[in-house]
Amino acid sequence: MQKYVKSFSLSALHTFQNKKALVGLSIFLVICLLIFSNLWKIIAARTGALHLDSTELLWYIALNEWVLIAIPRPEREIQSDLRSGKLACLLPKPIHYLGSVFSESLGAYSVNLLGLGLVAFSFTWIQVGPPPVPLWVLPILLLTGFMGGILGILFQMLIGVGAFWIHEVESFTWIWEKLLFALGGLILPLSVYPSIWQTISKYTPFPYILGGRSSQVMDYSIAHIGSILAFSLIWIFIGLVFLTLLFRKGLKILNMEGG
Repeated sequence: MQKYVKSFSLSALHTFQNKKALVGLSIFLVICLLIFSNLWKIIAARTGALHLDSTELLWYIALNEWVLIAIPRPEREIQSDLRSGKLACLLPKPIHYLGSVFSESLGAYSVNLLGLGLVAFSFTWIQVGPPPVPLWVLPILLLTGFMGGILGILFQMLIGVGAFWIHEVESFTWIWEKLLFALGGLILPLSVYPSIWQTISKYTPFPYILGGRSSQVMDYSIAHIGSILAFSLIWIFIGLVFLTLLFRKGLKILNMEGG
């Protein structure tokens, strides 16, 4: 475990020292919030969702963008390691490859989450005031935000492992992002979507990365929060299982092809 903690801390330190990248992400985050805070009014008018509170919606969008922009891109690292042959050199090391990639990604994500959180929450607070939730909900929003990022990292690593079969995973990343935006409720809560869309979304991990998690600013009942936490943990477990199984299968292909 000590090796993974070290990998986490080194990645976090590297991300913290790369202040230009963090500033760039912060500027991009503010631009997204400015665009979406005005765009939702048009979309809400066309979808009949004008009953939604503007304060709740801006906080909803801020919570979505906060996590979405903070998540690193581990699939690119996995694809690069496989295509360059670096993976074969990393496998004999006394640290599991997937564990190393995950801990590094989590270190970068943690720093991004803190930095972008300060920007997103400060900007939104200035625009519309404090979060429309009781104080006891705030730690849960932070916890589910962290869990949403873990879920996003795991499934992006799954995409990266796909490089064992297709070598180039950018097309799958593109599909993942579009499904995340559509089924995750990036701009508007899933509650205003058609019922069939809501049903499909419930059986995917996307709401627990974005919209389902952020909807706690509109519905912070114990039942709703419990559901978000439970399904987040379930999807994290599913992601871990599939990631492990596919990686082992991919290694067999690599061995059969001579590395």
